Amino acid sequence: MHRFLSALVLLLGLATAPLCLPTSESTSPPPRGQQPTDPNTPPQGLNAAEWADIRGQVAAHRYAAVPTPGGHQAANPGQQWCTQFDGRGFLVEPQGADWRWGLELRGYGVGGALPALTDPVRTDAAGSRIAYDWDERLQEWFVNDQRGLEHGFTLRTRPGGEGDALDLAFAVRGGLRPDVAADGQAVRFLDAQGASVLTYGGLKVTDADGAVIAAGFTAEPDGLRLRVTDAGARYPLTIDPLAQQAYLKASNTQAFDHFGWSVAVAGDTVVVGAKYESSNATGVNGNQADNSAVYAGAAYVFVRSGTTWTQQAYLKASNAEASDDFGWSVAVAGDTVVVGAPFESSGVTGVDGNQADNSAAGAGAAYVFVRSGTTWAQQAYLKASNTEANDTFGWAVAVSGDTVVVGAGRESSNATGVDGDQFNNSAAYSGAAYVFVRSGTTWGQQAYLKASNTEWQDAFGESLAISGDTVVVGAFGEDSNAAAVNGNQADNTAASAGAAYVFVRSGTVWTQQAYLKASNTQANDAFGVSVAASGDTVVVGA
Repeated sequence: MHRFLSALVLLLGLATAPLCLPTSESTSPPPRGQQPTDPNTPPQGLNAAEWADIRGQVAAHRYAAVPTPGGHQAANPGQQWCTQFDGRGFLVEPQGADWRWGLELRGYGVGGALPALTDPVRTDAAGSRIAYDWDERLQEWFVNDQRGLEHGFTLRTRPGGEGDALDLAFAVRGGLRPDVAADGQAVRFLDAQGASVLTYGGLKVTDADGAVIAAGFTAEPDGLRLRVTDAGARYPLTIDPLAQQAYLKASNTQAFDHFGWSVAVAGDTVVVGAKYESSNATGVNGNQADNSAVYAGAAYVFVRSGTTWTQQAYLKASNAEASDDFGWSVAVAGDTVVVGAPFESSGVTGVDGNQADNSAAGAGAAYVFVRSGTTWAQQAYLKASNTEANDTFGWAVAVSGDTVVVGAGRESSNATGVDGDQFNNSAAYSGAAYVFVRSGTTWGQQAYLKASNTEWQDAFGESLAISGDTVVVGAFGEDSNAAAVNGNQADNTAASAGAAYVFVRSGTVWTQQAYLKASNTQANDAFGVSVAASGDTVVVGA
């Protein structure tokens, strides 16, 4: 039974470096061409339960609040920051940044001036949770975990007073200035130069019946105020500035399934991949309970109706087998979902070939599912036009309308450009991407994409994105020292600096339009490890 009646939840996601407690987490990627070691695999001599318990204790300690003179502090290696708690509020301190930020509750109440708060009557700290009891009605609490810092308020009863609104007033710590959006639903925090360094928004308030309650932020000369128009609302209320609507879990949750390894969203549909799910089911909504196909993988479709999310489908490959890693990548557009299985092993090529021929270990596959009403069915089984073992076709997938792009980051031909020679394997792990299009319900391959400067171990195709007639492909292992756009591709003096390539379609013909490099290219930056595209804008991660 939940003790808390009302909560204000702030989930912060800043990425800087830890201040107060060190972390031993490694950030070094595994060698290229090698599948990452699963941290959930128990070391020799330990069973799964023992290893999970050890890892849980280590994680709890890493995020725990520890006493300091005048309060507590908590490191957050996941978000790479430190938070100080002094019994009145909190202050986030990111290393390497020239700003700090925090909030302090000054008062709360209904109608007129808000009574000033004295010190909390009680402070509790246990593990990663800290709580301030301000009085018999209000508790402020914090939870420090991998998601960031969760900051909440528990209001046990409505404060006395005449009025139709509940107010909470905050002082802003750290010198940043609040800039409230016109609709009051979001607040940017600006530095002395007027640059936005922190934003939170998506304010949402619901009452005990799930009704949405009007609320908004306003800036004050010395702080920030949150007003909730709660007249007629039935307590408890939930106040959530980040509009967290759902906590999604698999319908067959089990240890080590890696649910959430990949995610995609379009409108009111979310798809979540679980690459290590182990049932031997095939198709849609099969038997989830038979775990005889270890690491076969699965994907789950969730849909929203109003503010309620429910699972609509449980997707499996039509040829589910152990270690295929179906769900390694997922994509969704409208009523079409694409799921990659980069370690699937059939040796066929093209669309809807023989799925039972396991003669090409790790060749990879992608699967297209479509929705009619609320019913999902597999529409196509996609394979490369030059299927070979260890190509990992399906490592990345993307979909836009009737076009699907599939990446194979370990494909090895030395071709360059579009539709070159697929069968000269003299450039190991150079990578490729494949474009498929749908006509009616029939899929066919439209293009075979390679980098304009193909070389071994470039990993072209381990990230990709599509928007309309534009495809972007990342190659985080590319080695040139060029900078910006369309520079010299031939100077390989910056190993693994990385690159991204933009392709455009005219009619049915694809051509490379741009060769993108970082403005500050350096070795090992892995520019292109992630890419995204929308209209005429491309974003590349390094």
